Amino acid sequence: VTGVQTCALPILKALGIRKSKITRMYVNYGLFISILASILGIVLGNLLIGNFFLEMEMVYYEIPYYDIVTIPLVYEVAVGIVIIITLVTYLSCRKILKEPAAEALRIERPKVKVKENSFTTKKAFNKLSLSTKWNIRDVTRSKARTIMALVGIAGCTMLVVTAFGMFDSLKAYVAWEFETINNFEYKLSLSTDYTNKQYDEIISKYGNNTSQTVGIEFKQNDEIIVKPLTINDANGLLQVTDHTKTSFTMKDNGLYITEKMSQVNNLKIGDVVEWHIVGSDNWYKTKIVGLNRDPQAQQFNCTKTFFDTLNEEYKADSVYTNTDLSNIKDIPGVNTIQTKKNLEDGMNSMLNMMYSLIFVLIAVSIILAVVIIYNLGILSFTEKQYQFATLKVLGFNDKQIKKIYVKQNNWIAIISIIIGIPLGFYMTDFIFKMALSDSYDFGAIQRA
Repeated sequence: VTGVQTCALPILKALGIRKSKITRMYVNYGLFISILASILGIVLGNLLIGNFFLEMEMVYYEIPYYDIVTIPLVYEVAVGIVIIITLVTYLSCRKILKEPAAEALRIERPKVKVKENSFTTKKAFNKLSLSTKWNIRDVTRSKARTIMALVGIAGCTMLVVTAFGMFDSLKAYVAWEFETINNFEYKLSLSTDYTNKQYDEIISKYGNNTSQTVGIEFKQNDEIIVKPLTINDANGLLQVTDHTKTSFTMKDNGLYITEKMSQVNNLKIGDVVEWHIVGSDNWYKTKIVGLNRDPQAQQFNCTKTFFDTLNEEYKADSVYTNTDLSNIKDIPGVNTIQTKKNLEDGMNSMLNMMYSLIFVLIAVSIILAVVIIYNLGILSFTEKQYQFATLKVLGFNDKQIKKIYVKQNNWIAIISIIIGIPLGFYMTDFIFKMALSDSYDFGAIQRA
């Protein structure tokens, strides 16, 4: 029930209109508004937002028929919102109608408890200005309103920080992959049937910076698990990074495992892994000698020097080079020629839908923040009318009263923002940890 309607409600009562009729009128107002808002939310969600994201997602899939589906939970939430708004409206009307009409029309005087507010008279508060003392007393006197304002503004701040944090985190993920790990300009994906002559010509022209990825099976608690193993002989053009995303050089005395994979499979440095290459009967027992982090490939890694000690055949499947290949369209023995920019563009294209969702979240969170802050400001001003009238009678001018009012709002806003920023960071990190599969390893990043 808005402030204007609250004033009108006792007037209707004073005019002799029955309580039940007044209550029904106001409850119907809340009921109809909430029903209309819920219907608009469902329709617009389907036709605009839902259809927009579905069309974007279908760019990557070849599905002959697709359509938007609204799950029953959406309708259940809508019904719950209508019930809550209607119930709150009913309880508000019931509370106001209990009072005599003459009493309800008066501006509500604050309930002052002298003992609870006498602490501002102590010596520690002597140097504070009158406006500061007044605001301290008002905050302690109106605890419910203050807490509601703190929660509302902190929640809006959390949403805004979460939205921007998701955007920054995805950008950092792409930068980690293509500015640190992929330290090359071109990647040559070799054909599966290339000849030794073709391979020798490729590495003589474009450098002996290669890698091979094979599937391996390893035993863990009587279970066979299949994972990739990348044999890295790229001489720094394909980097491995540590926990802080800093590149380092692998040793030649064992296997490395990505941190996310080590956590999921309960493996650590020093553990011995029994494994073999898929299709080979040769089993090996190898110690894990280090951890590395990769944002999108959870696997084992090792150097070619270590792999050669196993007497297994190394057959490179990728060559990395910084030689300019912009005018070369075909190389014998090479299946595809990819530039790092094309790889990055492909990943950004896959993330476009996520970016669009983030922009929608940013817009909604900002709109919600403006609405909540505005409503809280109006509510706070309405509750302070009696105090402002008293200050006016005591000789305070409009500028001084405005300063008192704005100062308290600034306090609440600053404290709420301080609370909301870390909450937004933890919310972003939680979303990534819950939404990402075990194949990805990146969390929240907040840029200044």
